[in-house]
Amino acid sequence: MQTKDEASVQVRNLVLPIAAAEALSSGIAHALGLGELTLKSTLNQPLVAEIELLDVKDLTAAEVVPSLASPEDFAKAGVDRQAFLNDLTFTPVLNASGKSVLRVTSSKPLSEPMVKFLVQVMWPN
Repeated sequence: MQTKDEASVQVRNLVLPIAAAEALSSGIAHALGLGELTLKSTLNQPLVAEIELLDVKDLTAAEVVPSLASPEDFAKAGVDRQAFLNDLTFTPVLNASGKSVLRVTSSKPLSEPMVKFLVQVMWPN
């Protein structure tokens, strides 16, 4: 019933990469994808970024379930799962007539010029 998709991108002057492992699929007919990340905040502000959602088709926001990847996934990818990453919130914003995105936010300012994290996105087959 569920599929995982993780992406890797770099962003603007802050070079804020989203670290990636691999796209995992179980032979599903519908494959949601993650595209480019757009940074909306600056250093020493709470994080506000949007990751483009690709091939959303007729999915609803309730069907797209994003989260920070598990500690095991971080370990497999060789990415340090720093404690401040637990503050990240992932919200799908689906727009049939325009661009659908995964909004990534934090409640606290980010003072790191480079942040690596893995995001897991689940959706129905």
